[in-house]
Amino acid sequence: MKRILFGAVMAAPALWACQLPQAASPLTPSELPMEGSVYAVANPNTPAACRARREQVAAALGNGHLAVGSGPDVEGRFQADPHFFWMTGVNTPDLVLLLKVTDGELVEETLFVPAKDPGFERWNGTRIAPGAQAEAATGIAQVHDISAWPAILAAYATMDVRLNVFGSDLSDAAKAAGLTTKSGAGVVRAAAAVRTPAELDALQGAIDITQDALVDAFRVVAPEVYEYQAESAIEGGFRKRGAVGPSFPSIVGSGPNSCFLHYRDNNRQMQDGDLVVMDVGARYLGMAADVTRTIPVNGTFTPRQREVYQAVWDASIAGAAELKPGSTLGAAHQAAAAVLEERGMRQYFFHSVGHGLGLLVHDDPRSNVELVPGMVVTIEPGVYIADEELGVRIENDWLITEDGARLLSGRIPSDPDGLLDFLAQVRPR
Repeated sequence: MKRILFGAVMAAPALWACQLPQAASPLTPSELPMEGSVYAVANPNTPAACRARREQVAAALGNGHLAVGSGPDVEGRFQADPHFFWMTGVNTPDLVLLLKVTDGELVEETLFVPAKDPGFERWNGTRIAPGAQAEAATGIAQVHDISAWPAILAAYATMDVRLNVFGSDLSDAAKAAGLTTKSGAGVVRAAAAVRTPAELDALQGAIDITQDALVDAFRVVAPEVYEYQAESAIEGGFRKRGAVGPSFPSIVGSGPNSCFLHYRDNNRQMQDGDLVVMDVGARYLGMAADVTRTIPVNGTFTPRQREVYQAVWDASIAGAAELKPGSTLGAAHQAAAAVLEERGMRQYFFHSVGHGLGLLVHDDPRSNVELVPGMVVTIEPGVYIADEELGVRIENDWLITEDGARLLSGRIPSDPDGLLDFLAQVRPR
């Protein structure tokens, strides 16, 4: 995979020691992109690519009808349901995609959209409208007015059609019309779990943007600085590099807040001697990143902090070593947990070692699903000792390959010595 950034190309892969899966070499500070650099990756969501995805979903469904919604409008910047966007490339609220499938073949597809409304567009900008222009732009055979959707549901009810539905708002409307429904989420998510090369390029872009924004935060973090100042550096770093924003609310937890797994207030003033956990991810071209780094606020670990960090790092090595086709995230979890058990810290490890990553931050595959090439997962062991106000989490993103796994988030080192050296180079002296 290549990523274009003002002529720069990703560092060539290299093998780490300790029988780790294949990893990208960390970048030196001089190799990091200039502040504010815009990432340029080919859009993976072309009409042809989305058509192939709909056919992939149809093959997985086998027979029946599937409705997928883009989601209702919200205050702020709208983001369509990631799987709807993956299947259509359209980012507009209140849409419905309807597929009819026979023997694994997509026999009919219709996108239902709001009618042309000049008054709406005067305030909000242009949006997709029914007709031939939208059909040509999306590659979807039929683009009809959304006002016809209730009549479709009513007709299905008279025909006793069992509708596969992806989206809670669609499910409620179908049930209100008297239809028997079944969740289509499992079919769609499983079909999307193996990434294409173009999707992997976009995901790598999201991961690189995330890491470069973390470097922005590294340069801000210091005693007496507030957590929200680091958060601002991270989320501003996402936008100025081309991401639509965070893929989930950013977690910046220092001192006692480092022990809260989903801490999101981000309002404490960091103190000399604290650790700060930064668990963040950018959303870019429909793909979600998820990377965590834990750093000492003053740039130096205490002996106890170093002991805990080393244990978490060693657990991450053990978990990552299990990543290969045919294995599972469950096996990776057991390997990481065994390391923390040996170090006397297992009771402070409260969560699974990892999850699938891609369209969603917590995506397929799940812990008991066999890994196959093209899947992307995280490895994120953590130790949270509330009595000591000491929390450490390290999270990296891994691509399953034919013979193991490759690290996608190695631009910032996460081993203790490499991390401290990197911090010393990128932070103001």
